[in-house]
Amino acid sequence: MKEFLLALSTTPTVLRRYIAFELRRLRENAGKSQLDAGKRLDTSKSRITHFESGRNLPKLTDVELLLPFYGAEDLVSGFRELIVQARTAAPVFEWDESMTLPPGFDLYLGLEQGASRIVSYDAMIVMGILQCEPYAEALFRGHDPGLPEAEIQRQLGLRLRRQDALDREESPLELVAVIDEAVLHRRIGGAQVLGQQLDHLLKAAERPNITIRVLPYSVGVHPALHGPFIVLEFPIERDPGVVYVEDRIGGRYRDDTEEIDEYAAVVGRLLELALPESESASMIHEVRGELS
Repeated sequence: MKEFLLALSTTPTVLRRYIAFELRRLRENAGKSQLDAGKRLDTSKSRITHFESGRNLPKLTDVELLLPFYGAEDLVSGFRELIVQARTAAPVFEWDESMTLPPGFDLYLGLEQGASRIVSYDAMIVMGILQCEPYAEALFRGHDPGLPEAEIQRQLGLRLRRQDALDREESPLELVAVIDEAVLHRRIGGAQVLGQQLDHLLKAAERPNITIRVLPYSVGVHPALHGPFIVLEFPIERDPGVVYVEDRIGGRYRDDTEEIDEYAAVVGRLLELALPESESASMIHEVRGELS
């Protein structure tokens, strides 16, 4: 099936998330409860919950029993492919598990690297995948002044490696970044570092898979005043994607379809309000010139 073949080109994290999402969707469409599913497998309700949260992958025999029970026997073969791929595929890149990452961010790394398209609204700082090295380093040092130097360098290396997704030979990540005008003026690391970051944005915006739009002060009230967020889309049909929001404590994921639709509407409105690409580049150039 086409949707499963597309899935094979993404990351294990995206595959696990999709398997969980589809198992929940198929069960609910069939009018079955998690308790019903557990009885079908002669197992506990909590085990079904773990399948549907992505915590655990089901066994091949599990889906061979569950999918016909859900009226989706024709999907058994495709699910087998997904499960085998999720179990055997190597991660896109390794990172030192001893690093201090926000809770839930290891999941985000796998989703980001496997995404086909990302749309972000940046209200305070430039998003990680678009940061130049001096800007990222200034953020690490300022966020936690007590962070050991070795940890800063590990974190910095990881952040820069994430940008490899934008350079994939096959289907490079498409990135649409809506950046609040305030981000262009916030002197992260001082004027020199901010200038380097603005140069980095201008260079990035020249690439065909990267779109940068500035949301000017003149817009006033807009539907994203609640703060920054990231919408990730994946190369699998019927996968609605996921919304990621983060604060100092850690990240949270919104994967309910109604919540995703609401964020999609916010994205649509922001793109209506933001400056066109050429005018956005002009504003970045202008702010850059003020720093020189």
